[in-house]
Amino acid sequence: MKLQLISEAEYAVSELQMDNLMSHHYCVFDIEATGPDPEKDHITQIGAVRFSIGRHNNLESAASYMSYVQSPVPISPFIEQLTGVTNQHIANAPGWDKVYKEFLDFAEGTVLVTQAGYEYDWPLIQAECYRRSIAGLSMPILDTKVLYQYVYPEEKEVISTNLLLKRVGVDDSGLARHDALDDSRLIAKIFVRLMEQYRERSIDSLKIINPMTVKRFQLPET
Repeated sequence: MKLQLISEAEYAVSELQMDNLMSHHYCVFDIEATGPDPEKDHITQIGAVRFSIGRHNNLESAASYMSYVQSPVPISPFIEQLTGVTNQHIANAPGWDKVYKEFLDFAEGTVLVTQAGYEYDWPLIQAECYRRSIAGLSMPILDTKVLYQYVYPEEKEVISTNLLLKRVGVDDSGLARHDALDDSRLIAKIFVRLMEQYRERSIDSLKIINPMTVKRFQLPET
């Protein structure tokens, strides 16, 4: 897979191919951080759920993982209010080295799935690993934004979580937004619905060879 930043509003994805989409085990994950900038911000929480498409009907019982992460910089009041993750949550949390190893053990043998992960989650994880001279993510990773745009190239809006909820018909009641584990569960529901739509269209392979432009989600200003 190749990612190329076009501007603050767009990036391009290319050379992304995955066959037999319905046959893999998947790990949907989400992170919270002190902010979106991988050069200066740090991860404060990671959540994940693991399942296979053939067993998607009961996502509530899917295996899950969640940990807060101690950050070397404090969480600003704005980010505390936005995410619900507070400095008290991370005060005695384990460091990234330990949490990352646990996450990799949990996700072993799966394809990773995120929402807006090519823009935020993946770069932040790679930056945390780079700072510690440990290997970053090498597992295949899919982004629900790209999966949606692949079958709906006519979409004009930024493909946010809220837009996907409306477009694919997923109910988010009972799930806390900006909690990494609950967001993972929500993204999993969106992903499963997308795979149902792929199946309805007899699509079992993702092939993006030439660059596909994707609109980036813009976080609210502090």
